[in-house]
Amino acid sequence: MINDQEFLYGAAFLRLINYGKSITVTHASWVHTSVYLIEADSIKSAILFKISKKPKSAWSFTLSSQEESALDTLNSKYPSVSVFIALICHKDGICCIAKQRLWSVLDTDTSIAGQHISVSRQTHGSYHISGPGRQRMDQTVPQSDFPRVILSNKDNSYESNSY
Repeated sequence: MINDQEFLYGAAFLRLINYGKSITVTHASWVHTSVYLIEADSIKSAILFKISKKPKSAWSFTLSSQEESALDTLNSKYPSVSVFIALICHKDGICCIAKQRLWSVLDTDTSIAGQHISVSRQTHGSYHISGPGRQRMDQTVPQSDFPRVILSNKDNSYESNSY
């Protein structure tokens, strides 16, 4: 039987594969069970997947201490790699954001472990992300951003990354 995680990750990987670029995917299980390293052309990215099984908006995600450790490890071991968090909103879609954008709604003065992220989307709209205390991200995230942001030199703040 296919479990929910396999089903939802499979949909995300199918979008990556069908984007039209030759890619290499490596499961970085030594970092975290939900981290994958992606390489396309000269672009290197890391994705931390999180899933919500809730069928409708708003989707909730809570960061764990293991995920916080994984993000720290990615920063130290792979400083030239762009890090993304892919929030898989059940069967609705994938809200994928650069780690720096996520930090804009989290309280980074304390541990991010245990902090709650909420993602909502109206029909035919973009994703809205809120952090603890309903701190809202300045920009919305279009549904079409994944996998484009992973396989380009841009994060979804629409400014170029420096590699």
